[in-house]
Amino acid sequence: MNTRDLVDRLASGVAPIERNAVPRLLNRALMRGLAGSTLLLVALYGVRSDMPELILTAMFWVRLSFPLAIIVAAMKLAQRLGRPGSPLRAAWFAAALPIAAMALAAGGVLLATPAGYRLDLVLGTTWRTATAGVMLLSLPPLAAMMHAMKQLAPTRLVLAGAGVGLLAGAQGLLVYSLYCSEMAVPFWSVWYVLAIVITAAVGAIIAPHCLRW
Repeated sequence: MNTRDLVDRLASGVAPIERNAVPRLLNRALMRGLAGSTLLLVALYGVRSDMPELILTAMFWVRLSFPLAIIVAAMKLAQRLGRPGSPLRAAWFAAALPIAAMALAAGGVLLATPAGYRLDLVLGTTWRTATAGVMLLSLPPLAAMMHAMKQLAPTRLVLAGAGVGLLAGAQGLLVYSLYCSEMAVPFWSVWYVLAIVITAAVGAIIAPHCLRW
């Protein structure tokens, strides 16, 4: 086979790529992950009886805004991680910005709180189970997003896994926030962030095995 025949064979049967194919693929994985996490939440914890009253409080929406901000930024990051050679610095910065803002807000709250009450704000009443709960609810999104990323062309597998884990952790936290009763910003900045960081680390560890071409 000469070079011309090889080029003709490689070029045959090529179909145009669907416009916005990458965002659509990741959005479908996002919906599947959130649906899986919601079903898991209902199966394990049930539905809060005071949900109608809870959604009328400002802190409930402030708490939801934290994982939502990470999800928006991490989706952009995942799109770039799925394309070889895409710049990542600005995307990583945008994904880390909500976490930094949460840490600053928690620091301000703790400084304004008398010393004797600060530990109570950090520990809350569910610190022993909150991180594990978020990580458990992050498993369906992690599987869905990892499967979607494998259909793209990631070349930096560890970074791609970390980005997928960051996104999955934020999805798990979003669903967990519908049930959790903790309303203290210092609690969120420690145990919620810890769950997201661990999930990102898990994604980075398993990515070389799950995303290998």
